Amino acid sequence: MDDQMRRAEELLEERQRGRQNGPSEGEVATDEPNAEPARAEESARARTEDREAELTNDLKRLAADFANYRKRNEAERTEFAKFAKADLIAKLLDVLDGYDRALATIPDDLRGTAWVEGMWLIERKLRAILEAEGLSPVESLGQPFDPYLHEAVAHVPSEQPEGTVIQEHQKAYRLHDKVIRPALVTVSSGSKK
Repeated sequence: MDDQMRRAEELLEERQRGRQNGPSEGEVATDEPNAEPARAEESARARTEDREAELTNDLKRLAADFANYRKRNEAERTEFAKFAKADLIAKLLDVLDGYDRALATIPDDLRGTAWVEGMWLIERKLRAILEAEGLSPVESLGQPFDPYLHEAVAHVPSEQPEGTVIQEHQKAYRLHDKVIRPALVTVSSGSKK
């Protein structure tokens, strides 16, 4: 901006020197002695206003970019917080599987005892806590094999259509919308021939 002002002043001085020497060829003498400096001043003022408008637009763009950055940063932090507990939850799934296996093998004559009821209560509380954090089981039995949800450990002939999950060895779980543990399954290869 200083260069523009300096250039405007130089042009103004040149024109004033030219006026003192009289009008040159192509220049028309005006009746107003201050016409040239006034035009130069208007030109400088117009350039200054243009520059101010440009700087204002740059400032608005910068403010919009910063607002977008803040929104993007907030969304990333929310997403990070959503899945920050995924490792801990995946480890707790092994404990939950252990409870499921242990409770499935309780003899019928012990099912009504206080100790067994306490184990069922602990299992339900653990499952409720994990569900409150966004964990949900994925149903696999009878579903078509999906490599994003299932991990095949066996491919055996059965009466089910080919590619159908016929046995689940380990349950799949989803945290919010992301699968944190795929199911270990046996898949049907179709009927025996």
